Order: sequence, then structure tokens, then C-alpha cells
Amino acid sequence: MKNFNGFGRVFSFTFLRQVTQSGYKRLTAAVAALCLLVPIAVLGVMALRADSHSAAPDDEVMSDVIYVPLCNAKSVRVVDETAQPLSDWNFLQTLHGEEWNMTYHTAPEQDDAYTLVVHLQKTGERYTAQVKLPQGVDSALTQGDIFAYEEFLWMSFPVILQAKAGLSADQLSVLTAPITVAERTDQSADPADGVREILGMILPYVGVMLIYFLVLFYGQGVANSVILEKTSKLMDFFLVSVEPVAMVLGKVLAIALSGLLQLCIWLISLLGGFAGGIWLYKTIAPQQELGLITFFRSLRLFDGMFSLPAVLLAVGIILGGFLIYCALSGVGGALAGKAEDLSSTNVLFSMALVVSFLCCLLGGSGEGIISQARWLDFVPFTAIMVTPARVLLGEVSLGMGALTLVIVLVTAVLLCVLAGKVYRMMSLYKGDPPSVQKLFVMLKEHK
Repeated sequence: MKNFNGFGRVFSFTFLRQVTQSGYKRLTAAVAALCLLVPIAVLGVMALRADSHSAAPDDEVMSDVIYVPLCNAKSVRVVDETAQPLSDWNFLQTLHGEEWNMTYHTAPEQDDAYTLVVHLQKTGERYTAQVKLPQGVDSALTQGDIFAYEEFLWMSFPVILQAKAGLSADQLSVLTAPITVAERTDQSADPADGVREILGMILPYVGVMLIYFLVLFYGQGVANSVILEKTSKLMDFFLVSVEPVAMVLGKVLAIALSGLLQLCIWLISLLGGFAGGIWLYKTIAPQQELGLITFFRSLRLFDGMFSLPAVLLAVGIILGGFLIYCALSGVGGALAGKAEDLSSTNVLFSMALVVSFLCCLLGGSGEGIISQARWLDFVPFTAIMVTPARVLLGEVSLGMGALTLVIVLVTAVLLCVLAGKVYRMMSLYKGDPPSVQKLFVMLKEHK
């Protein structure tokens, strides 16, 4: 435990210094306010729009409906002047249903006040039909009845042509019978497969971007904190009272914790914003169903996904991965003799981050945005980007997720130890930062 002498003092000092900075507090408060207010405002506007669309009275909605009047005729006389006239037209009665209840005939003597006349002709290859009132009869029908039957006749004309082509009544009944379409469903299919597929494409990409920007945002702060004592002439005091490994580890963990604290505040604010927004939406438009609520309700369908052990493993891998990159940035800070040297000494941190990001996008086969190559789960720098999402989605077993977590944590500890050794070795070093090859030679000499 000698190598960790002074760890607590360095950790508490660095953490308090980080979280009490005015810039840290302003940024945390500003982003937390946005995370809280933006979802409430957006969902509130959506609720107002949904409520305005559904608040119209029933009579206003019904006024837009156009009713087509039924035909009041009780009989239809067909005058068929084509080459092959039909004697029986009652097959047309089956096309409309029972509400008309018409009888069809061809004798003018059967005309009465509720009779329509259909005049059917053929000119060349074209059939024409005209509907009119019978002559010499005091008709009780109107022009609206004529229009209603003309519309029905126009829709039924293909059946009339089939009848004139010689099809029997039984054949016509088969052709005109209503068709019931039943969608066949696979009983073994999971109803959540569609959403599972979408999440399988989106969630890994979100995980990669979260780690990438989290490390990019906080990683440089670790390097600046590690080099602080060299630039402030406190190096000799720290080397006497604090072990280099303890100092570097204390700084890395303190800044990582301050970043995670900031991120947790933002996530809690975001959850509070969505909770307040959903409450506001249900208050303003209680009759409307919000898609976001439906989505969260449907999470219970995803068997094997988002279980508590999977969530804990995913969070652990993310935290361990964040610590890896913070420790790697600490190595760059330990190599630098002054702040101007960080651009060259931190190249290892930048290259590891960028190469890991590109490997996750392009490192093998995959139908989604992120590569599905399994080797990514065994490399700690790429595993922290892809494995958390795979564990949450059930694509990786809990045992495999636990193995990845162990690999990530071991790598983080080794990098922290390496940063401490580099810090001790470079404490009295003068001149330009050494190259990577020279650094390993120096590490062998200072065992």
C-alpha cells in the first residue's frame, strides 16, 4: 500500500477544486436547466396541438360528412337494345344489399310510381346506359334517385358485361361474393421484433457517441490536472509527501468522478423533464395517447433486454472505459513538461480514441450502423463503446459482459499504474518529451 500514500488527500483536493470552479458550476446548471425545461416545453406544445385537433364539437365534425341519398325506386325496367339481351336482371339486386329491395323486369306494363328505366345500348365496341323516369306514369321519384342509381350502375357495369358474356347466375354469384382477407400471423414471432431491430441499430450508435464525446470532453482535463504541479513549481513537495502512483490515480479518479457527477445531474434533470412533460401532456390532452408512453410500456415485451443485471454491467463497463481513457490522458500529462507539450504527448490518447471509434464503425460485418464483429468485445478500447449496448439488447450473455468488465477494469488499473511510473520517471526530466520508443526504453531502465 506504500504506492498509495497520499491518495486520499490528492483525491479530495482535486475533486473539490474541480467541482467548485465557477465554469463547472455554470455549465452544470445551464445544461441541467435545458434538460429539465426543453422536454416540458416540447411535450407541452405537442399536448396543445393534440388537444386543439380533438376539441372540435361533434356537430362540426359531422358537417364535413357527405351523405349519398339512397335510391327510393322499388322496381327497375331494363330496356336492353344490345345484340344479346338478357331476360333476367335480378342478379343486380345481390350487388347492393337488402336496403334497396328492387325487382327487375322488362315489361312496360309493370311500371309504377316507383319505377326507374335503364336504357342499355351498344355503339361499336362501347356500351352506354341511361337511367330515366318512365313516360306516362306519375312518378314519385326524383332526380336524386336517378343519380343514386346511376352511380350504382356505373360501379356494377363490369358484372353486367360478365353476365352478357354468358356467365351463369352461379358463376356470377361466385365472382360477386365478398372476399374476406385474413392476415396470417406467425405464432412463434415475437411482437417486439420490430422495435428490437430498431433498437439494435440505434442503441450501439448512441453508446459509441456517448463514450466518444464523454472522453473527448473530460479527457483533456485529466492531462491538465496531472501537469499542474510541474508548471506551478510544487513538484518537489509532492514527490516527498505523495507517491506518484497515488497522485496520478487520485487526480484521474477525482476528475472522472466530477465528470460522472455532472453527467448524473444532467440525466436526472432530463428524466425529470420527461416526467414533467408527460404529466403536462396528460393534463392538457388526457384523451390523446402519447407515443413515448406507449414505447416505455412496450419495454416489458422485450424479454432478455434491459434486465437489471444487464443494466448494471453496461454501466460498469461505461464507467471502467471512461476511467481507461482518463488514465491514458494521465499518461500524456505525465509525459509533458509544460502545458505546451500536451499537444504532442497526448497523441496516444487521441489516436486510441479515434482508432477505436473508427473500428466500431468499420471493423467488420454488420447490417446496422455499428459493426457486429465479436472481436470488438475483447479489446478494452472498443469494448467500452459497443459491449454496453450489446449487453442491454441481450446480444451478449451476462457472462461475456462480466468478462469484458474485468478486462476493462484491469486495463484501467494498469494504465493508472503506468501513468504513476511515467510521472515519477519524468519528474526531473529536462528537454523535449521522449518518443514512444524512448519511453519504453526509459521504463525498462527505471524498474
